Amino acid sequence: MPSFCLGFSSTTLPCNSSMTIASLHTAIRAHSNQEANNSFLPSKGFREPFLHLQRFFRNNIQGIAPSRNMAIKDKNNRNCHDDACVAAITAPPTIMDIAQESQDGIGIIDFLERRNFLITGATGFVVKVLIEKILRIAPDVGKIFLLIKAKDEQAAMDRVKDEIIGCELFKCLQQKYGEEYTDFMLSKLVPVKGDIRESNMGIGDNLLHQITQEVDVIINSAANTTLDERYDTALVTNTIAPSRLLSLAKNCKKLSLFLHLSTTYVNGERPGILREKAFEMGESRIDSSTQSKLDVHHEISLASDLIETLPPNEVPQKLKEIGLARARMYGWQNVYQMTKAMGEMMINAERGGVPVVIVRPSMIESTSQEPFPGWIQGYRVLDPLILSYGKGRLPGFLVDPSTVVDVVPADLVANVIIAAMAKHGTAASSGIDVYHAASSTVNPMTMCDMFNYSRDHFAASPLTDNKGDEIQITDMEYFSSIDSFSSYIQKDIAEKSGLTEEIGPNSHPKQRSRLEARCKRMAESLIHLAKLYEPYMFYRARKLIRTNMERSYVDRFDGGHTRKLMEQMSAEEGNRFPMDLRSINWEDYFANVHIPGLKRHVIKKASSSSSS
Repeated sequence: MPSFCLGFSSTTLPCNSSMTIASLHTAIRAHSNQEANNSFLPSKGFREPFLHLQRFFRNNIQGIAPSRNMAIKDKNNRNCHDDACVAAITAPPTIMDIAQESQDGIGIIDFLERRNFLITGATGFVVKVLIEKILRIAPDVGKIFLLIKAKDEQAAMDRVKDEIIGCELFKCLQQKYGEEYTDFMLSKLVPVKGDIRESNMGIGDNLLHQITQEVDVIINSAANTTLDERYDTALVTNTIAPSRLLSLAKNCKKLSLFLHLSTTYVNGERPGILREKAFEMGESRIDSSTQSKLDVHHEISLASDLIETLPPNEVPQKLKEIGLARARMYGWQNVYQMTKAMGEMMINAERGGVPVVIVRPSMIESTSQEPFPGWIQGYRVLDPLILSYGKGRLPGFLVDPSTVVDVVPADLVANVIIAAMAKHGTAASSGIDVYHAASSTVNPMTMCDMFNYSRDHFAASPLTDNKGDEIQITDMEYFSSIDSFSSYIQKDIAEKSGLTEEIGPNSHPKQRSRLEARCKRMAESLIHLAKLYEPYMFYRARKLIRTNMERSYVDRFDGGHTRKLMEQMSAEEGNRFPMDLRSINWEDYFANVHIPGLKRHVIKKASSSSSS
């Protein structure tokens, strides 16, 4: 399942046991002795979240294409990128606006100008939106150092050029600067070859010296967002790496802020309002009187010891199982939530005098407005469900339809990050502040609502199969147990494939056997998907209560700090950095923004890749 923080760059340790042991043992030594020279072994490459399911969807996306009326409002301006860019570029503040800006508000633009940043997870979804917004709204910003996983400096530069400068998201800046666009981008963006799991992030001495002398703000967005990841892998990336980055931050001479991007789901499934409160070391999500206190260093040692004692062929699966077991023992639903929560604990315990801000988004999906509506990178949280439903392959799902799904557009998350940076980056405080970027408190939407909006979109603008025929979908069926869903989906796949038909005299046994195997694989993939999503499809922290035809919601993510942040912004700042989720019409967002964006940026891209 993809990230709820989503857009984070996701990294994976190699399966070589000795390398993993060395990484974890180094981590233990680093946190017990605080030795700066201890380093983590580099991984063999980045991995996008949800890789194990992406392959299934990519393989099944061939032959599926958007119909000619790709987006319901394509003929209007809603999905016209050029018009959106013109609006974004040609709306500078007036003299009165500037005067007002100098009198009140947070002072966001003043903060961004000439500030230097170091950002991890630089090629991820949310960070790209953040970088684009900063460069578009504050072109006088200083250097933005981007930590890139690459074999050498040239490879890091190539990734920045291909994945950031050449990305469609930056279309507005391309139009603004024309032939000077690349020069402008390279004057701001500094590729930094590195690895978040190495000492000093694996940064070379020369760049490291420049960073420690010049950087004002560090933003940590790198994470491993795979829900059923190996425990050791998730620990190194989500728990240990933030602490090592914080150690680097303490050596930065000008540092005014360390910002960590987390997720609202570190709160687990506790009842009641889930507050914007920093984790204390050893805190868990269960009653402490019935369970021993969580020891982060013990968890790291546990994973390391298992690698040494288990047969090598059992290590990958056993470490997945132990990660899930440990998470549930302490009140989290999966290893992603637990290791992200422990990462927050490490930051809070070790921050010393470093000012820290933690931003916790919920399920991040496509941009709502800026730089244009509907931009998205890869599969996000809800997208496998939406696209499988639109293809007619997921007519039912394991979900409580009254569960509130907490969605936040990526551009609003970027605005929360920027505003929080500006507020705390100039304050003479060494505290730790937490902000939720979540919609369930102020603008709730149920899973039933989401599927209904998707149904309405695909009814008006259906996908087509490999023959060019429009795919017709039905109302979503909801199931309360994995057994009932499994039986339903196996039967549905068999009926649609023709397996339930009688065997004729001209049938070929081998063809039928291959068809049976294909249907079995498809059913297993969807059942696995349902198991991964189950904790969120029945999430007790957000539930719709219907009484006398009225809708009310209980137990959700608090957003008081974020609301206060909005109140402290000037009117002009509020217009330029909108973050009020009450303004989102979810029906319009899904039908006319998000799903058209999926068609344009996910299906179209996947189809092009498969045909090339």
